[in-house]
This record gives sequence, C-alpha cells and structure tokens, in this order.
Amino acid sequence: MGLLIPASQVSTNQYSKMTENEQNKDLASGLYCYCKNASCCSKCGKPMTNKEDTRSAISALIENERPARANVAGNGPLLLSDVPQSVKECNDVMVGIDEAGRGSVLGPMIYGAAYWSCSVVDKIPKGFQDSKALTEQTRNYLFQQLMDHEHIGFCMRSLLPSEISRNMLRPHPYNLNEMSHDSAIVMIRKLLDAGVNIKRAFIDTVGNAFSYKRKLEREFPGIDFTVESKADAKYPPCSAASVGERKCMLNSNLVAKVCRDKFLEAWKFSEDVDVARDFGSGYPSDPKCKQWMAKLQDPLFGYSDFVRFSWAPTKNKFLEDDTAVAVTFKADLDDNDADGLIQQQKGMTSFLSGGKKRKRKGWFERRNIKVVYAL
Repeated sequence: MGLLIPASQVSTNQYSKMTENEQNKDLASGLYCYCKNASCCSKCGKPMTNKEDTRSAISALIENERPARANVAGNGPLLLSDVPQSVKECNDVMVGIDEAGRGSVLGPMIYGAAYWSCSVVDKIPKGFQDSKALTEQTRNYLFQQLMDHEHIGFCMRSLLPSEISRNMLRPHPYNLNEMSHDSAIVMIRKLLDAGVNIKRAFIDTVGNAFSYKRKLEREFPGIDFTVESKADAKYPPCSAASVGERKCMLNSNLVAKVCRDKFLEAWKFSEDVDVARDFGSGYPSDPKCKQWMAKLQDPLFGYSDFVRFSWAPTKNKFLEDDTAVAVTFKADLDDNDADGLIQQQKGMTSFLSGGKKRKRKGWFERRNIKVVYAL
C-alpha cells in the first residue's frame, strides 16, 4: 500500500510502525469529516496520490468499522480517487454525478462522480449506461475498467443511515433533497480544490431540475450544467458515475466484485446485535426486506442504526407492533397532558419516599414558601 497520511495527521514514522490493519483503520477514519460545512473544510476530501492508494482506501472503508463518532455526528466518508495526469494537464473536464440507494430503508445512500478530460473522450470505454439495466457481471467489469483506466477519476460520498435519520428528524428537518444537493456541491467543490478544471457537468436531477440547475450555477458560475431526469442513461460521464457509486467497493485482491448489495452485506453494526443479514436489497418493496423488518430487534430502541428511522415504513412499524414500548416525552405534550404527567411524577416521588409528607424547615414555613410542580 502506498504511503497516504490521512486526516488524523500521524507522522511518517508513526505510520510506518503501524501494522497493516492499523493503517487500514486509520486510513478509513481519515475519510470521515465532522465539520459543520464539509465544502469549506480544508482537512477532508483530499485526493489519493495513486491508484494503489485509491484501492486501499476503498477496501479500508469496506473492511473496517466506522469511527464511533461517525454514528452520532458529522458526515459519512468522502473519497476522491487519484487525479489522472490527463486531467491535471487539461482546462476542459467533464463530470457526471448520480446516486444509489436513495429510496432504500436500509443502509447508506451513495453519491458518485466520474470525470475525465474532454481531450481524451475517444479513449473512454464504451458500454456505460444505466447501471440498473446491467447485469452484476457487466457492472463489475465496467467498474474494473473505470478503476484501472488512466484517464478516468472518480469521487464518492456516502451518507450513512444514521446521518440521514438525524438530519430528517431535526426540529427543522434537513430533507433528503437538500442532502443530495449538498453532496453534489461538496464533491464538485473538492474536485475543483484538487485542481480538476470542471467545465461541464451532467447530473441526474433531485427534485425540480430547473431550480436545482440554478442552485448549482449560483455556486459554480464557471461550469456548464446539464441537470435532467435519468441523465445516467443519456450522458456517458453520468453513467460511469452510476456504476462507480454502486460498485465503488473493492476487496484486498483488487477484484471488482462488490455492488451495493455486497456493501450492505459487509455492514458493520455499531450495536451488539445478533440479527439475520438476509435483508435483500434494502428497499421497502423487497419481500426479503419486509420480512427482515417484520420483527423489531429491540422493543424500546426498535432497530440498529443500519435502518433509516426517518422513513415511513420504520415509523409505521413502531406504531403497529404490539411489542414496542410506548414512550411519552413531556416536550411533546400539550399543557393539560403535561399537568397530568407532572401529577404522575409527583405520585411516583411520593411512593418512593414512603408516602410521608416531607416536613418543611421552619424558615420556609414562616415565609409560606411551598413546593410547586408547575409554573
């Protein structure tokens, strides 16, 4: 594995003394970012130095557990491949951006980008099209071509299910469309920072194509954007991005055999749970996914953070399941219900204190100061 100093900023001597397993863990953790605005962060989103480092980074993400902090805060990993030499020497680069796993109730949503110099378009392999229309064997073959090709670079941003859940369950929700837009913006910003001179971008739309295009043009006035529905089936760069995002996982043998389903199968649960992994594609319409979600893994907490809690199928399951524990939060009650809850709490306090009325100190009695349970 080539030397790559990750975001943890360990010294070269320290890095060389690490075992290969420790290096992989440190490499994987360095791809996560905890800043509030990832597009402005100077630490995350650094491109790999060569193809070997790129393969190592992908393998590290698959094989290692996520940093514990990433399960409760910050952003999922952001990976930039090594920048092709032909791109470094060109002022006219085209990029395609697409996503995978948007409608899934399980696992992450992956955003992918593929790019190359407009001067080498004739050297880009043919056959890229909507990855959903390809066989697994063909997807693996095409992604291997993308990985090994000297003129193609790529970028990947993973939105963890816990990240999606906490964003959408905020008091003021940060919805999936906004997350998608921001993911595309972050990737474009990081590519520009890496010296990729993007002039044309082909993007599969999220929400209204016109307003999305205007938003991107305000952020990047020097780029010519094409934002359309099903852009991955119309424009080769976007098709390559779609293959990349769904297949951007390689094992240590550098064989492109991992698709989104394989990525889900390799998921490292952050909780100590013993559950079946036969959950199918992770989409609510998948019978295997339905069967997997049919039984709560825990009566109080429901599921692991592998599940998107903000999705309707998950919320409905909590309401329908008789084994789920009902929890009432005072902040969610109106004034009348809150008074009732206070009386219940007062009654429990009396029970625990033996039912005896607490004698007030004389100083309080003389001033007629009493305990109050509501304002």
